[in-house]
Amino acid sequence: MAEEILNREYEVEYGGKRYWLRPSKAWVLQPPGKPGVVIALFKLPDGRTVRKAIMRLPP
Repeated sequence: MAEEILNREYEVEYGGKRYWLRPSKAWVLQPPGKPGVVIALFKLPDGRTVRKAIMRLPP
């Protein structure tokens, strides 16, 4: 599952522009007993790093 997430391109909107980027890093945030999300870091062409929730997980 981790390789699928890192090899796929996601649409990232920042500063009014849209980019199709691959994440440089991804991890799961899931408190006990609650639904979780997958957070990913994206490197924009101008050098900035943006994080975005890319997937929801069941509890």
